[in-house]
Amino acid sequence: MDLKLSTLLCFILSLLSPILIPTLSELYNPQDKNALLEIKTALTNPYILISWNPDVDCCTTWNNVECDPNTNRITYLTFFGDDRVTGQIPAQVGDLPFLETLVLRKLPNLTGPIQPSIAKLKHLNWLRLSWNDLLG
Repeated sequence: MDLKLSTLLCFILSLLSPILIPTLSELYNPQDKNALLEIKTALTNPYILISWNPDVDCCTTWNNVECDPNTNRITYLTFFGDDRVTGQIPAQVGDLPFLETLVLRKLPNLTGPIQPSIAKLKHLNWLRLSWNDLLG
């Protein structure tokens, strides 16, 4: 192959690679990330959710969240021992269809009903709602 042609081909591939190969920040599921951002809006504790930056990958950089490495779906969501978390369990918790573990423990200012949307979580195998002020 001619040197000029191979150089041109390498140049074109380098320009197209960001389009052809997804970046790490695009590996999360967008619906899961949107649900988490709505949960962040509903709960009032900016400190515990400071890592929940919408500009970064929720599976790799957000605290209190874990994702399945094969599907990149949210499987784990936990908040523990923070009396600055206030509000109610957001209905958007039910919009995390692959959630396996949900822990909302020792959150004395978490109030209101247990959300019926939790019943949509077909993969949920660990639910811990204790030491809070929930009804139901």
